[in-house]
Amino acid sequence: MNSYFLKILFVVWIMRDRTINGDIILQSDLHCGSNMNPREERVADVSQFNVYSHIGKDYYYPARDCVVILIGQEYYQWEIEIQSIDIDSQKCKHSEPCCNDYLKIFNAFTVDNARLFPSIPWHGLCGEGIPRRPVLTSTQNYITIQFNADHIYDNKRGFQLALRQYPRKSAGNDFYGTGFGGWNDGTLNELQIEWNEQQQIPGDYKPGKDPTFDPDPNGISCYTCSDCKRDYFKSSDMGVSKRDGCYVCTKEWLQGSSKALRNCLSRSMYQSKLLTIRDVSTGSDVTTDFRSCKVFTRTSASVSTTYINMCVCDSNNCNYAGFLQPSFVTVVLILFFITILFQVQF
Repeated sequence: MNSYFLKILFVVWIMRDRTINGDIILQSDLHCGSNMNPREERVADVSQFNVYSHIGKDYYYPARDCVVILIGQEYYQWEIEIQSIDIDSQKCKHSEPCCNDYLKIFNAFTVDNARLFPSIPWHGLCGEGIPRRPVLTSTQNYITIQFNADHIYDNKRGFQLALRQYPRKSAGNDFYGTGFGGWNDGTLNELQIEWNEQQQIPGDYKPGKDPTFDPDPNGISCYTCSDCKRDYFKSSDMGVSKRDGCYVCTKEWLQGSSKALRNCLSRSMYQSKLLTIRDVSTGSDVTTDFRSCKVFTRTSASVSTTYINMCVCDSNNCNYAGFLQPSFVTVVLILFFITILFQVQF
């Protein structure tokens, strides 16, 4: 009996540490992932909640580097408001302030300084000053938050963020959200095709290259187009091109639509996509690697469901069509056999 009672107390304590009305506590054991193994939190049924640095005491804990990835509903985007911040810093010559501890928020599925929101410096946020732009808007339905505290115990109260997710409005050039670039503030005012607003250029950035695409040296060639015919499309059609160095080729279209999106995905882009879609055939939140055509769902703000078809293949230019268009010779042979069968029967 005592053992059973202790187990109940342990479960209650764990749940107390995990959420406060659906909120995220970054320095809790259940939400504090590492840089190499970040914690993933899927948020499918809550539209608004808060993210806190810690709970249970006035000041945040030392010697912790916590990383959490928040994944919202598919084809949604995040609005993040920095409501309060009190993180250890000091004065220094080269920048103001110098961060002993820091908060970073990435418009990405990983910790990557190249994907920091424009108003967040490369060394992160610290001190007591809220950034000049306290409201940030993501381009996709996932963001990454990192809170790093050094080994020194400071009498600092940490931070509080207010998060809201809603159907994506302007996070790319189509509803698939796979176009190059994106609007980090949710409008046309800050098209992030180049990293010109970052204080530190990413190490793998090369002028004239797409920093979001890591080509595979042994990759394949794929067709790319954003609004081409689902079947029987011609490579000479307007907007159709080829791209090399792809890990997989994809084709996506809405149920009943005659138009499709064809794309070339790197390995990291493909893995990120698998983490943000739901497979209708299994009903699971986790979609495993596949090479075929499957149906996925997208839930809108009105709770209606839209069905999306997606095909994945890994041979050169394999995303050309859904089925083959018969040649003239094939048509003649089919008509010939039909004629023979007709004569035999009559």
